[in-house]
Amino acid sequence: MSKSISFKGTILFVGAKTSRKNAFLEYETPSFREGFEENITDTMMSSFDNLNLTAEEKKNLSRTHRKILNYYRHLSPFSLNLDAKKLIAEINQSKKTNIVIEANHYGAYVCLAALYSGKLSSDKKVEFILEKAPLALFPKTFIKTEPKINQHKVTFRLSENCWLSPFSSLYNNQRIKYSLKKAAA
Repeated sequence: MSKSISFKGTILFVGAKTSRKNAFLEYETPSFREGFEENITDTMMSSFDNLNLTAEEKKNLSRTHRKILNYYRHLSPFSLNLDAKKLIAEINQSKKTNIVIEANHYGAYVCLAALYSGKLSSDKKVEFILEKAPLALFPKTFIKTEPKINQHKVTFRLSENCWLSPFSSLYNNQRIKYSLKKAAA
């Protein structure tokens, strides 16, 4: 039996100067497009030719990595959209004007969908610190509006022990504007 892969991740509102503990945004476990089944043919190397991986990256791309990537490729856009709307509402209704949000795995996609929706309040300064999500696979249909550069910032944090670390092709996306911060393990 194969090991279960969890990629739901978290979205954490980091309290900078507050007595309240950090707050997690609750959202559903990601769902997949109708008809998606884990299929061995979907995890064959030929299924990932469109990612333009380097020869070294192809050599390091294990079956487990391919399974994770397959989950991201088959995410339900409806599920992602609902979770992004929930995050947008949480940010826009917050009394804080400076908000720091840390997110990983699928949670990072929810943050990106919210950011690129154009629906975040321009009265809020929001910094997203994202990890462990393949930015190269982020659905283009969710990039609707450029974020307000002075108000909204994205940092992609990459640690040495992160599964994406050896695959720079997977955390590069020409349409997503972010700064890269490499961290020690």
